[in-house]
Amino acid sequence: MDNKKMKTLKSLAMATVGVAALALSAPAMAQDDRVVLTLHPIDSDALIENFNPNNPTGPQQMVRDFAYEPLWIDNIWNPEEDFPALATSFEIAEDLMSITYTLREGVKWNDGEDFNADDVVFTFEYAKANVDYPMGIDVYVEETDTGTVVSAEKIDDYTVKFNLKHPDALARYALGGIYPLPEHIWAEIEDPKNFANIDPVATGPWTEIENFSRSSVELCRNETSRYNEENAIDCLRFLQLNGNEQIIAAMSAGEVDWLGTGLTDPEITFTPQSEFNNYWLPAGGDVNLQINTTKAPFNDLEFRKALSVAIDRDTLVDISTFGLTTHTRFPVGTGEAYATWLDEAALEPYTWLMQYDPDRAMELLDAAGFVDADGDGFRDNPDGTPIAFEINIPNGWTDWINSGQTISENLQDVGVNAVVRTMDQGAWNDKARTGDFDSYIMWTNGGPTPYNTYNPMFNPRNMEAGRVDYQAMHQMRLPEVEEALQAFRSTADRDAQQEQMTAIHIAVAENLPIIGLFANPTWYEYSTRNFEGWVTEENPYVRPVVFEGTRERVIHALSLKPISR
Repeated sequence: MDNKKMKTLKSLAMATVGVAALALSAPAMAQDDRVVLTLHPIDSDALIENFNPNNPTGPQQMVRDFAYEPLWIDNIWNPEEDFPALATSFEIAEDLMSITYTLREGVKWNDGEDFNADDVVFTFEYAKANVDYPMGIDVYVEETDTGTVVSAEKIDDYTVKFNLKHPDALARYALGGIYPLPEHIWAEIEDPKNFANIDPVATGPWTEIENFSRSSVELCRNETSRYNEENAIDCLRFLQLNGNEQIIAAMSAGEVDWLGTGLTDPEITFTPQSEFNNYWLPAGGDVNLQINTTKAPFNDLEFRKALSVAIDRDTLVDISTFGLTTHTRFPVGTGEAYATWLDEAALEPYTWLMQYDPDRAMELLDAAGFVDADGDGFRDNPDGTPIAFEINIPNGWTDWINSGQTISENLQDVGVNAVVRTMDQGAWNDKARTGDFDSYIMWTNGGPTPYNTYNPMFNPRNMEAGRVDYQAMHQMRLPEVEEALQAFRSTADRDAQQEQMTAIHIAVAENLPIIGLFANPTWYEYSTRNFEGWVTEENPYVRPVVFEGTRERVIHALSLKPISR
C-alpha cells in the first residue's frame, strides 16, 4: 500500500468514527444509580437471546468467567499469584496420572442450590455423553484411543479426583479451566448444543439477564455471590457493535469502557477522540493464514512453500497493520511470545520461508506444475483445474482486511488467483466449523507454554467436520507432532520438554500446515471516564484481554471501581 492510499484510509477511518458516534445513544453509566460497566468482547450484527456457556459463536463471550466460573484462574503473567475460583487447591499425583481438586465450600448457584462435587463429576460425564457440545474437556475415548481424562471421581462432597490416561504434567491448566454446570438444571437438557439457556443458573458475580434487546443486554449482580462485598459493579452491559471504527467511536463517545479491538494508528484515530481513551498493546501471539490442506492446491507442500515466500510481511507489519504488529522469524506458527522455547540454530535453515521472494515463489510454482494452462492470466493446478480461493475475514476488522488485501495482491503478482471475502462475524464463525472453506486469517491461542498453542492446532479431534476448531482449520495431521505433544506433557522436566518442542517446531517448518504472517499485539483499550483500577503497563496485575479464553478478565472487572464526581 503506498502512502497516498494510507492517508486516504486514515481519513476514511476518522470520518466513520464521527458518524458512528452520533448514532449511539445508550449511556455507559445507567440513570438509575446502578453502576454499569460496558465491555465489548465480540462483534455482531444483532444480539441473540442465547447464554449457553459452551456456545462459541457468541454467548460464551458474555457468560463465561462472569457468570460461569472455572475451577481455577491461572494468572498467566504472574503465575505466583493465581486466583482460586470454585476450587481452593489442587494436588498433582507424583506419577502425573491424576489431579485432585478441593472445592470451595459454601458456594451456591444463583437459584439457591448448593455447588458441590456432584456438579463437577456431572460436568465431566455430560461432556463425555455429548461429544459434539464443546465444553473444552479432553475426554478419553476408548474406541479411538484419543483424549486424556478417563474419569472424574467424587472423593467426598468437596473433593474431586480426575484420572488420566497418560502422565500429564499440564493437566492442571486444562482441568482448572473447566466451567462446571449445575446438575439439577443441565441433567434435563437433552440437546445442549441448541439449548439457549435464557435464564442462566451459575455461581459467578454476575448471573442475572436484564434488558435484553437485539442491540444490548445486561448481565447483573448475583445476589448469592461471594464476591458481592468487593464487587462495585451492578451490571455488565454488552452492546451490538460491529467493526473497528464503530467500536472505537462508541468508546470515544463514552458508550463503552473496555475493548479489545484493532486500532489504526492510535495516536491519530483513537486518543485524540477523547481525553479518556487509553490503550496498551503488549506483545501477543502470532497471526497465521490457516489454509485448508484437505484440498488442492493447499495439499501440495511446494505450493505452500511458494505461498509463504510470495507474501510481503514487511508491508503487512508496517502498512497493513499500521506498525502495531511485529515480525515472526521462523515458520513455526508461534513467535517471540515463546522466544525462550525457540532453538534458533535448529530453525535457522527454515528462515527463508518467512522472507519475501516473489521470484522464488514463481520458480517453486513452475517446478511443481502450477502454470497457466488455459491462458487466463492465472495459474492452474497440475491437473489443469483452475486455482481460485478466498481469504475469509470478518466485516470491519480493518487491520486483517488490509492484510488480506495485501496477501491477495502478493499472490496475484505471482499468478495465484486469491481474493478477500468479508462477512458478518457470526457467519465467519459458523463457516469455520464446517471444515469446508479455503483460507482464513486466524489468531493463535496462548497459555503458560507453547503446548497451549500447538495442542489445539494439532489435536485430531479439532479437525472433525462440523466441529473444526479455529486453531486446527488446516486439518493436517502430523503424527510426529502428536507424539511430541504427548511426550511434552508426560514430563515436568524442562529440558525434556524443550527437546520435544524443538521437534514440533521442525515438523511445522518442514510441512507448513499454516502460513505464519506476523505477531499480533494484545489488543486492549480502556476508558478512564467512568472507572479506575485498570490494568496498565505500570501495573500489569493480570492479562487485560476482554475476550473469553482469558479467565483473568473477571478479576480485572472485579478490580474496577467507579470514579466519583
